Amino acid sequence: MSLGDLLEKKLDLPGVGQGSLQVEADSGAVAEIEVVDSDRLGATVDRVRVIVPESAPLQQQADAITGRVRELGGKLIPVEVDERLGGGSLRTRTKDIRGGRFFEVELDGAGATVDRYKVGEGGQRERQPYTLTREQLGRLVDDLAEGLAGKGDED
Repeated sequence: MSLGDLLEKKLDLPGVGQGSLQVEADSGAVAEIEVVDSDRLGATVDRVRVIVPESAPLQQQADAITGRVRELGGKLIPVEVDERLGGGSLRTRTKDIRGGRFFEVELDGAGATVDRYKVGEGGQRERQPYTLTREQLGRLVDDLAEGLAGKGDED
């Protein structure tokens, strides 16, 4: 069963509406979601993190994730990917930014963390929760896991 399917089942459990959720697939991939609120259609989340047991090289992860992930309302592009430093950043491309809000995916080699930010009047970044349908959230965690494993969108 995929991370997205497991997450859907967990969100269906009574009393699961907010707080930290974690699901683990048979493959060893883990999704950790900070849920602000959820209902039968969607969830507002503060942060999504996906970790895989066997990850691809960092540049391959970045390429695969930018090719796969479409659930965030715009295309992600690499801002910096440095194998020597063991990390990278992907962000919503400039032309897809609406209302000063953008997504950022931080890569650390084994995992990916998704946050949304709003640029304030003084240019400072402020992290903000975001809402996805349950289907989008499930696809997001699955696409991140596949991307971390180096599987592009053609797979």
